[in-house]
Amino acid sequence: MTNDDPGFPQLIFRAAIGKQKPFTMRAQGPAPACPFCDRSQLPPIIREDGDILLVPNKYPILLGSDPFVLIETCECDSELSLYTEDRLLRVFRMGFGAWREMTASGAYRSVLFIKNHGPLSGGSLRHPHMQLIGLHDIDYRIHIRHEDFYGPVICREDGVQLNVSDHPRVGFAEFNIVLTDEKAFGLFCSFIQKAVRYTLGEYHDGGISSYNLFFYAMDGITYCKVMPRGATTPIYMGYAIPQVSDDLESVAAACRALYFP
Repeated sequence: MTNDDPGFPQLIFRAAIGKQKPFTMRAQGPAPACPFCDRSQLPPIIREDGDILLVPNKYPILLGSDPFVLIETCECDSELSLYTEDRLLRVFRMGFGAWREMTASGAYRSVLFIKNHGPLSGGSLRHPHMQLIGLHDIDYRIHIRHEDFYGPVICREDGVQLNVSDHPRVGFAEFNIVLTDEKAFGLFCSFIQKAVRYTLGEYHDGGISSYNLFFYAMDGITYCKVMPRGATTPIYMGYAIPQVSDDLESVAAACRALYFP
């Protein structure tokens, strides 16, 4: 199979628009003013719940897509792991509501729902936000399997599970939260927050600075993958072969002991 095969979809990056984007996700040095902090400079607001806002993305860098931004808070230095239960639920309710409406609209082949945090996450803005990207011609599920979201269990309750993937998408430890009953949505959000806290605080002997959240909807199941981010391994970059950690059980045990005693 070659890269020209339709089984390997590609997104076209619009370089001229990409060059216009502000970049505040810097580990050091001065950064430009945050565009999400000045509400008067935002595009027309589609939805709002206090300071939680859904707006069009001013920089549509991917051809064949409609991008939107969910601004999670007016506090530029905050982060999802720090939210109160109320804010956490309000943020996710708005995000999931928009994601599902876009998916059900029939306007897109599929809709991406993602979050970048930290200098190694691939994001450009530090201000807490998520992204929804409606893809007109690509179904993200083409290379996604249910097996990508299961492994040693950290905690399981009715309708929701948190585990460490034994079939990671990229490699090493990836945390999965699996929702099979909508009545457990609040617990689903709580499990995501705990996985993020573990990633930033304790994972890899002291936590790491960057992570991604990826959301998937398949066959009536909703998945969230919390992916700790560091330098991507050469083997994955060159050959797309993930490396699976041999201590997944100990990672699961450590997270369980801290957050689910």
